Order: sequence, then C-alpha cells, then structure tokens
Amino acid sequence: MTELGDIFEPGSPHGRAYAALVHHPRSGLADIARYLSVSPESAAASLEVLCALQAAVRLDDGDGEPIWDAHAPESLSESEAKRRQHAISQMHASAARLSETFRSVRRSPRGNGAVVPVYERLEMLADFEEIQHAARGCVKVIERPPYLSDPDREQQLFLLKRARLGAGIRYQTLYQDAIYQDPERLRHALATNAVGAHARTLPEPPLKVIICDDDRASLVLHADERRPDPMGLRITGSPALRLIVKTFDVLWSLAAPISVNPTADELDERDRAILTLMGLGATDDTIARRLGMSRRTVVRRTARLLERLGASTRFQAGVQATRRGWL
Repeated sequence: MTELGDIFEPGSPHGRAYAALVHHPRSGLADIARYLSVSPESAAASLEVLCALQAAVRLDDGDGEPIWDAHAPESLSESEAKRRQHAISQMHASAARLSETFRSVRRSPRGNGAVVPVYERLEMLADFEEIQHAARGCVKVIERPPYLSDPDREQQLFLLKRARLGAGIRYQTLYQDAIYQDPERLRHALATNAVGAHARTLPEPPLKVIICDDDRASLVLHADERRPDPMGLRITGSPALRLIVKTFDVLWSLAAPISVNPTADELDERDRAILTLMGLGATDDTIARRLGMSRRTVVRRTARLLERLGASTRFQAGVQATRRGWL
C-alpha cells in the first residue's frame, strides 16, 4: 500500500510521477507518459494513486481534456510528518501498555524450554545476578566485550561472585585475552581465583554468556539499547541451551589458565622437548628413551606441564603450549 511519504522517494514510480508534475505543471497524460518514459496506462495508474493521496489534482484544460497538477510539496510533507508523529505516539502508548505483560510473562517458567528475547540492559544485568543467586552447583561464564555494566555494578557483581564462591558454588570464567590490558578486570579475576574460582583465557571467545547449573543461560547479543533487536536471549532447557553448554565446555578445554603475567612463564629445554614429543604422539616410554630420562621423571614432568597449562589431555597441552609461544 502506497503512503504519502512514498512520493518523496525519487526512485519509486509514484515519486517519479509526482516529480514530473512538480517540474511540468498542468500536463496531459501523453506528456506525463513521455516525461516518465512509460506507457500511458502506467502513467495513468500512478496519477490515480497521486490523486487518491491528495498529492495531485485532476483538472480540465478547457477543451474537455484532463490535465494534472501537483499539490505543494511542503504542505504534503508537513501533513505526512503529523501523520507519522501521531502513529509513533500511538505505538509508544501501546508499547507502554504491553510492557508489564511482556516482562511478567517472560519471567514465568515456560514449559519444557524456551528462548526468550531480552531488550533492556537493566533486565539483562538483573538476569546475571539472579542466575548466580539461583545456582546450586556451578556457574559458567564467557566474559568479553560488549560490557553491559558500569564500574559500580561491576563491583557489586564481583562481591556477589565472592559470596557465592564462599557458599560453595564453583565458577568457571573464560575471559578474552584482552583482559591483560584491563588492570581492574584482571585484578578482580585474580582475586576471585585466590578464593577458589577458575579462570582461563582465549584470544577471541565467539560469544558472551552466563550459564547456571547447565540448565539455564543468558546470552548477550549486543550492548546498544538504541537498536530495535534484542540485546540478549534468556534460554532454558532446549537444544539451544545444550549447544551453548557444549560450546562452553569445548572452549574451556582449549583455553589457557589466567596468569598474573603470562609473558613471564619460562620453559626449560627438556620440558619443551617433552611437549614436542607429546604433540607427535610419543608415549612416556618413548619420550624417556629419546631424551635419556627415566620414565618416572617423564611422568612427573608431564603431569606438571599439564597442570601448568590447565590441560587434561596431551592434545590440549599442545594447543595451549602453542598459544603461549612455548613451541
């Protein structure tokens, strides 16, 4: 359906017809069709629409032949602006009436699983806090920009995390490597590690999310409240949730433990040789023979390397050693 505002689009058929009348007032059908390089039938259809929108008027040339002229553009634009402003006011009023229902319905338990959009920053921050309060065993977090909270709210979340750690909740937080250029965030991460949290880093985690007990999550999509699309998703038991949990677990296995100074780690030549041979698939016995060491020493050094790298398998150790520049 064509609206009055469409005639100010110069590329549209009706916009071109209106512009032709502005440039060539009191024109006949044949002339208008020639100006537009269209058939008389197409020109007549556009003129009929313009007259219906009261953007043009059909007149008589005095000889019984119809001619058309345009109404003044400024009066049309003013009229369209008022119409749109009225429509916007009605939209905001309707949104205000529905907003409470929107929130209350989405805060209620919803059957066997759901993915619910969240549009407001404060509502997302409230979700982050509520998820941590509700956790019974484990909270998993991928922390990366965009950040939603200001410094005061960050401090509140830090204190909440410490309190939940004190209550026995296990925290696994995966940070972007950029945390090493953010002294305040790094200080918080190391402080919570000191009281029992677990933190690792990756160069570019692909998402930002908080997960509670593997049965609910809040996923951040962006941090700009001016955009009309959702800022995030509230996810309960569903295939989407299982995918997010599995993604977190895989990323965690590939991440490196956070360090006070990641560039200060040093690796002696024997440990580097052990890691290289591990990456080639060599067994402890083979490594011991190749390096002239006892098997017991190789097992001890391997266990220490896995611990330093936060790895549970030799493959993970190789990935993380490469990331740190050890190999």
